[in-house]
Amino acid sequence: MTAGMALTIDWITLELPLPVLTSALIPLIKQQLQQRGEPLRWAITRVNSTTNLITVEAVVIVQARR
Repeated sequence: MTAGMALTIDWITLELPLPVLTSALIPLIKQQLQQRGEPLRWAITRVNSTTNLITVEAVVIVQARR
C-alpha cells in the first residue's frame, strides 16, 4: 500500500440484467464488481423473472485516499 492510501471494506448491492446465456452470468457479475473494488464475497440474492433483473450483494475492498 502506498503512503496516503487506505483500504476500506464496502457492502454494495448491484442490480444487473439477467443475460440470455447463463454462461455469461458470472463473468458479468465479476466485471461489474471489479469496477467498484476487489470483491471478497458476493451472492445473487434476488432474481426477478418479470423484469429479468438480478440483485447481487457483495463485499469489496476499495482503495481510498486519506
